Amino acid sequence: MELDFAKFFLMDSLYSEVEVNELDFFNLMAILFYFERSTFSPVIKTLDSYCPICKKDTTFISLESEDHISNTLVSAGYHTGMTGNFNILIKALANMGPFQRIFQCPRPESDATHDLIFIFKVMNFKVIKIGQSPSIADLSNKEIEKYRKLGSNIYNELNKAIGLASHGIGVGSFVYLRRILEKYIVNPKLSELIAEGKVNQDLVNKSDFKGKIEFAKEKLPNFLVTNKKIHSILSKGLHELEENECREYFTLLRTSIEIILDEEIEKIERDKKRKMISSQLNNLT
Repeated sequence: MELDFAKFFLMDSLYSEVEVNELDFFNLMAILFYFERSTFSPVIKTLDSYCPICKKDTTFISLESEDHISNTLVSAGYHTGMTGNFNILIKALANMGPFQRIFQCPRPESDATHDLIFIFKVMNFKVIKIGQSPSIADLSNKEIEKYRKLGSNIYNELNKAIGLASHGIGVGSFVYLRRILEKYIVNPKLSELIAEGKVNQDLVNKSDFKGKIEFAKEKLPNFLVTNKKIHSILSKGLHELEENECREYFTLLRTSIEIILDEEIEKIERDKKRKMISSQLNNLT
């Protein structure tokens, strides 16, 4: 499995998990440990993220892990080359308790308050993220600030969704993502089309949400029109999916919503630029 380490560390919610049998020895070691002179490859030495204390994008540098893995590797047969009994290793790691990874902000004035801290546990042949500081919501503040351009309501709904997900609340986070889609993206466009006489109100009322997207497609972001199932998955999350499934899908759906919002911002900026240039052209003699 090609694991996206940055996503697992920085974006996946608490209690997100990776099946050990989907990892190889090196990826497993890369999540749990960092040694400067390690034979483990790949290693995760840095993470690019936002520092909420510095309020700047930062390349954080990993601290060395405590060297308590040697005896475990020897007992699993990994002391002579990187071949050994993977199952024995997994059971030993499960008995060792939580594993902490700390990444430091490199700026001279930084201290421990700037650190990114991640805590993982190996349990039931899974690697589970059981702790993180700062939270995903804190790390995302700058990233989602641009959506204030679309109104405080959209920003607040997205912020709430990320906040809930960062605490491992999957179903609740889906509520706010779906509200963004329905209340602030699709329904206002439908109202405009109905007011313009281009869409029949009765037909809209009788349609499911995919039908409503189809009615309003001329005004909607293309990514939503071509990916109508985004709403279906969010609705399924509220009524059918388990918490762990919603947590697993959250990052994908959050990113989908952000792509839709990005298209909205691009359209606003493009229309503003066209209006400004048209006005200037009309003023030319």
